[in-house]
Amino acid sequence: MRHLTETLHLIPTPLRFLCGESGPGWFCSKPFGAVNCFTVHIHTGSMFLASILLSASLGLSFAEEPGTSIVWHWEDDFNTEEQNMVREWLSRVSLATEETLGVYPFDLHFFIHRRNGSSEPVPWASTRRHSLQGVDFHIDPSYSLQAFLDDWTAPHEISHLSIPFLGNDQAWFAEGYASFMQYQIMQTLGIYSAREVGVIYAEKIERCRSAYDRDEDFVTVARELRERNRYPDMYWGGASYFMQIDQVLGEEYGQSFTSLIKEYLLCCRQKDKDLEGLINTWDHLLGKDIFSKLMHRYQSTPASGILEDYK
Repeated sequence: MRHLTETLHLIPTPLRFLCGESGPGWFCSKPFGAVNCFTVHIHTGSMFLASILLSASLGLSFAEEPGTSIVWHWEDDFNTEEQNMVREWLSRVSLATEETLGVYPFDLHFFIHRRNGSSEPVPWASTRRHSLQGVDFHIDPSYSLQAFLDDWTAPHEISHLSIPFLGNDQAWFAEGYASFMQYQIMQTLGIYSAREVGVIYAEKIERCRSAYDRDEDFVTVARELRERNRYPDMYWGGASYFMQIDQVLGEEYGQSFTSLIKEYLLCCRQKDKDLEGLINTWDHLLGKDIFSKLMHRYQSTPASGILEDYK
């Protein structure tokens, strides 16, 4: 399979194309097969002018360049119009993610796969968390740019990368984090207002409440839900941890959870390796132990009592 990697700087610098290939240290969701790498040489001034003319003809306006570098991998064939739409979509989401969470201390690798005839713009996506930090997006490019922007998948997956991979046992926490953050990012994008996001959170909690009406501790129940493939219940139950954190930070400390994540990305994103280390770092950044205290409650309190605050 031909494998072309592009490092794209949208404005005002020219587009630059680099060659890349899958190597021994890379984690892939499925084998690539044979990889042929090549370099495309394009006169930079002509390319920049061409990109402007093409964008105008397509009705696109490329987003401002994210501070985080994006490396593009086209895993299937996409025509120029489709590639420009994908770049516009993911550049806008990346910019909104930076505005919400901060600049990531590493390159973001986006692997774009074609999935024609799908019932939604992004029927599947997953993160890569080993020798690089990235997301595989399986997309149907027949959908409009607005349909992609209205989809929650990219904000969810890209937000995952703002914290370390915590292991499958802590999936309730990681997925809860990304589920909470996806709507924070979509609010920044202008898809939802703050009031609408609050309504969405309340509706999500109400839908999963009955799944946690149990005497076992919350974490045990969440892990069991994952084993039973009840992923929405696991995701949104986990998100309740971050809803509570954000509320406490706002009411008692005059800041949001997302503002603390901006500090975290600046100092500590590549230091922590597990959930305990992450929680300790957040406590240290705040100067209070609210993260570890709430985690203890989730690990020791009957699940039925955790969601009481959302009645």
